[in-house]
Amino acid sequence: MPSRSSTLWTLTALLILAYPALNFVYWPEARNSGILPADGDSIDIPMFGSLLVTLIASAIVLGVAWLCFRRYNPSTRLLAFRLDRPYRSFIATVVFGVSAAILCLGALVDTIIAMPWYEYLRAEYMMLAAAWLLTLRTSWIDQRTAEEAEAEQLR
Repeated sequence: MPSRSSTLWTLTALLILAYPALNFVYWPEARNSGILPADGDSIDIPMFGSLLVTLIASAIVLGVAWLCFRRYNPSTRLLAFRLDRPYRSFIATVVFGVSAAILCLGALVDTIIAMPWYEYLRAEYMMLAAAWLLTLRTSWIDQRTAEEAEAEQLR
């Protein structure tokens, strides 16, 4: 894990900004390839809809990131599991770890199938989200206590 939480905040911002960017690349390519029906709706609906989804979801994403990164422990490791915090470790592993595993499995299935290049963008986004979920898991499990965080700020 990085030595500062600013790297994880950058990953969070990348996750938020990449979703509409992905849609603004994907949908024009899908239209140009001819896979969309000619008499269907405009591609503007999903493209600009992704902006709305991003605005709504970013509040949730930033809130969860803040809860996990607020007392970031720079000495943590990605596969941390604290036996002195069994409930926190188990819940974080189930919520964030299993979600990351499902996203990785979905991305793996998507990459096995031969598709046009723009179809792989979603698999790459899923891998970015899985990496973010794993950093959330580790950061939440191995957070410093309030006393340790306060002592660090005084230094």
